[in-house]
Amino acid sequence: MIRYLEKHCLFCGGDTCSRELYPRNFRDDDLDPSVFSARRVTEHFHYRMVRCARTGLVYSKEILPDEILSELYARSRVTFSAYADIIRKDYWKPLQRFRADLRLGTALEIGCSSGFFLEELCERGFADVRGCEPSLEAKSLAAPSVRDGIHTGFFTDAVYPDASFDLICAFQTLDHLGDPLAILETCRRKLKPGGLLYLIVHNADGLQAKLFGEKSPIVDVEHIYLFNPKTLAMAVEKAGLQGLGTFPIANSYPLEYWLTHAPLPLKKVWLAIGRASGLAKLRLPLSLGNIGIVARKP
Repeated sequence: MIRYLEKHCLFCGGDTCSRELYPRNFRDDDLDPSVFSARRVTEHFHYRMVRCARTGLVYSKEILPDEILSELYARSRVTFSAYADIIRKDYWKPLQRFRADLRLGTALEIGCSSGFFLEELCERGFADVRGCEPSLEAKSLAAPSVRDGIHTGFFTDAVYPDASFDLICAFQTLDHLGDPLAILETCRRKLKPGGLLYLIVHNADGLQAKLFGEKSPIVDVEHIYLFNPKTLAMAVEKAGLQGLGTFPIANSYPLEYWLTHAPLPLKKVWLAIGRASGLAKLRLPLSLGNIGIVARKP
């Protein structure tokens, strides 16, 4: 029998102010590595999810212990390679508005998957890029130019020396962490003075979450803490970083992607119409539920 870990609001630490949004919807034996593969289209399991009435933070109340999560993520699959070129361009674009603060030296991506954004950083002029990624398959799919720089495993204080990086990125990763504040504090230590932290997370109050509720893809067993613009800014500031801006993230996926991943009625019919008409390949830049933040180490 699995002993679940109890989580609390990151900011107030309380329980009496939390109200349940959704009850847990899985049994222990429902969980396998496929459930921990990003952007899958199978049923989304989730823990018991609550919202703190004081801060607005949404989080999973009881979660799997780290040793089980580590094993599940290590054997998870890469399911979105077809969209890697789109993602890397979409995620680079917002960073350009902070170019005055950006130094093209050393960079780290936490949760780098197959390293496609590391390739983007190399193309943009970064001299040395590194990555942290728990999935064994993801590293095996990385390009030779970045593969050797990817550490297999979770990001911890022991992996890299302090004051090593000009830029640290983490995309759709903070949501997965059992102690995101500790990781943000570790990021602060690993950044050089004046270095930048660039995060993208799901927006707990975004349009997608409001439209689909419990059926939203972000309501998922992979996600422990779900932020909104206010709580994301609170998190980086609590970790000792200076927030420079919080902003929506536009994803320019084709219509086929949006239809495939949305919990829509008659989904197969809409997909068939889109493919037959040729509209399925039409790129649609939409800001439905992702937000980003850039923060600086003082």
